[in-house]
Amino acid sequence: MTNAPKQFIISLRWKFILSFVAMLMLIGVVIGVMAMNRFNQQLEEVISQKHDSLYRDYQHRLRAEHNRLIELNREILFRLSDKKGLLQLQHLRSELDENWSDFELFGGLYGLQLLDAELQPLLIAGINLNFQPVWTSAQRAIGTPSSYIHCEQACYVGLLVPIVIDGKPSFILYTTSFEAVIAPLVEFHQVQLAVLGGASEPRKGAWGRNVLSLSNRSSNIHVLAEVSQRLPLQKILLEPQRLRFHNKSWSFTGWELTNEGEQLLLFKDIGSLAEGERSFIRDLVSILLIAGVLASVLGLALFWLPLARIRRLSKVLPLLGQSRFDDLRRRLGRSDQRWGDELISLENATLDVAGQLERLEGDLERYTEELQRMAMIDSLTGLPNRAMFQHELSKALSSIGRTDDQISLLFLDLDDFKRVNDTLGHDIGDELLKAVANRLQKSVRSMDTVCRLGGDEFTVIVRGLESEPDIHRIIHQIFASLQQPLQLGNQTLLISTSIGVAFCDNPMMHSDELIKRADLAMYQAKQAGRSNYRVFNEQMQQSASRRLQLTKDVELAIDQQQLSLALQPIISLQQDRVVGFEGLCRWHHPVRGLIMPGTFMKEIDDSVSGRKVGFYVIEQACELLARLSTKLANDEFYLSLNLSPCQYLQSGLVEHIRAQLQRHQLRPNRLVLELTEEVLIKSLDVAMQVMHQLKDMGIQIAIDDFGTGYSSLTYLKQLPFDLLKVDQGFVSDLDNSDVDRNIVTNVIDLAHTLNRSVVAEGVENHDQRQFLKRINCDYAQGYLFAAPMDEHQLVSSMVKLGPELNWSDSESLSGRRSPSEK
Repeated sequence: MTNAPKQFIISLRWKFILSFVAMLMLIGVVIGVMAMNRFNQQLEEVISQKHDSLYRDYQHRLRAEHNRLIELNREILFRLSDKKGLLQLQHLRSELDENWSDFELFGGLYGLQLLDAELQPLLIAGINLNFQPVWTSAQRAIGTPSSYIHCEQACYVGLLVPIVIDGKPSFILYTTSFEAVIAPLVEFHQVQLAVLGGASEPRKGAWGRNVLSLSNRSSNIHVLAEVSQRLPLQKILLEPQRLRFHNKSWSFTGWELTNEGEQLLLFKDIGSLAEGERSFIRDLVSILLIAGVLASVLGLALFWLPLARIRRLSKVLPLLGQSRFDDLRRRLGRSDQRWGDELISLENATLDVAGQLERLEGDLERYTEELQRMAMIDSLTGLPNRAMFQHELSKALSSIGRTDDQISLLFLDLDDFKRVNDTLGHDIGDELLKAVANRLQKSVRSMDTVCRLGGDEFTVIVRGLESEPDIHRIIHQIFASLQQPLQLGNQTLLISTSIGVAFCDNPMMHSDELIKRADLAMYQAKQAGRSNYRVFNEQMQQSASRRLQLTKDVELAIDQQQLSLALQPIISLQQDRVVGFEGLCRWHHPVRGLIMPGTFMKEIDDSVSGRKVGFYVIEQACELLARLSTKLANDEFYLSLNLSPCQYLQSGLVEHIRAQLQRHQLRPNRLVLELTEEVLIKSLDVAMQVMHQLKDMGIQIAIDDFGTGYSSLTYLKQLPFDLLKVDQGFVSDLDNSDVDRNIVTNVIDLAHTLNRSVVAEGVENHDQRQFLKRINCDYAQGYLFAAPMDEHQLVSSMVKLGPELNWSDSESLSGRRSPSEK
């Protein structure tokens, strides 16, 4: 009988312990490598951050020196100018000889040069550095102070400032030491500094360049020599570098100093950081060794018996997935030991989970049904939401031809609901929506479906219609119900809505198309005013398409600059001179020819295109006003613009106007914005806020077409306006109507009582002019003086009037045209 080879058996528990220890050691090594990589990464980030901090500080100090020299320039020019505030070369020479020592001592100047337009020296004080190649003709043409660093045997900062000497364009050049910029940087950041000369210089020092400046030269010259042998200079300039030699660790960084090739190199001994790295490695290795020993001992003591319990738990856990909760309780059992461990907690938690899963299975069907219901109901009003509305509308459309001959869709949008939210708060707005939902449900039949799409939009799906009058009765019931006063807290609200109606007798119509038709009809109802409804027809579809095409054409007109401004002069009746112009928009369509704003602005006013036109007209007006000021050599006249209500109330108007005025360097009081009473009616609160912002900026406000709308003395009392424009409808009949003469007289007296000026529009003959002048009307415009003109015509006409723009009674400023062209 042969003897079997002796077999060595290692217990599973020992395998686990040994595997655990090996795993810990492997994890320790991985963690150590990762920690070292992270440490090195953090060290690189620290060095990079230090580079960024040095560069930011350098730029900051360079800007500070630039600003200091500019301030010093103001003081020096003030002291060197003559009694008339002018700069004369002889006077400058004597004053500079007398005061140079003060400028050198207190201003920190090394040199000061007066140069002609070609940068040839006129007068030199202090050192004479050749900065001439630094500034190109393009830089000199900028006309603003510019600074530059120039290095020869040392580095200096120069500031070139354009001035006028003896009536001729000249320059003054200030020279100061670069040390004033760099010394605080070295001291604050505790770094070493080297300034390297350009590559074209003799190759004497590190990297074949002259060392123009070096802190601690005796010790640092060897550092530069060593690092120049190991690292290319361009690599240091590209990003910070670390290098270790002679038992020291160094960081190097730098950047271009001038365009002539000089570089600034900064370096620092980072030995403390390197020592921290070595200490970290030693501590990490010690901790990992101790942790491995302790983990082995604890694993042997604690994991021996729990392995069996883990095995038992692994066998009973699959019972949870099989919903065999009773078998799991019988095989696992709940432990009542006073001293437990995590495994006991895990076993008890498994039993708890089993109980919870058993209860959840019972609740699952009930919760599923509840979620399905909630997904279709609006949480605020309890009405079907948009998803349910789409489902119900599709069902209603499919019933056409079977149970219904036709259906109708009502699209409702509450009037001025946003104002309720803005003024009374969203809580009141939510209560209002609940009340509307309740009243709508009571106003329709049981077979009809009321839904809330969101916000203040509601829909009603009306089924079983026998004739169109049925829908009118339902709509009138809705109006009557909603218009009843609603008491919410201390507020009594009157609700109104605009309703669009769309009929459908075609089961193949898509629900989105029916919604679109009802929405178009609702939009038409909104246009007609509060508490209105409209029934969809094909003309609405055509109007919407036409309006869409018009907005596209207008945006194309803006891009292609087809819009321009025609200008009509405004005359001072008391001084007989032109004081301003009204800018009137004109559209030069490549196909349709000249289009007046009245034919397209109302169609696009409340669209994005309308707001773009408003911004575009403001930009063109400011640009035109600046050009006219130059051409006419006069900057006392103003330009008046008439903005539509939506353009006036759009967000960003004030900021846009401010930017355009600053861009063209115009005084704000040279721009007059005209607004009609329609703006005030549309949103008085917003209009008042915009007006105050414009007035604070200095812009003048005019009330246009006064008397043609809902003229109110309350408005005149509250509004911060400057001009009141009397509509031409009152001016045109001054010759024949005592009523119009009395109205115009009283309006002018009222405006003067309020310390406002008056502009009469539409003055057509001398009798009207003489009457307006006699009753002390301030200004007038009309075809008696001039028709609206383009820029070329206007400049030609204004030049004839002379620099004061005095108007002659002999003839109008341009040929007369029909007033309808305005």
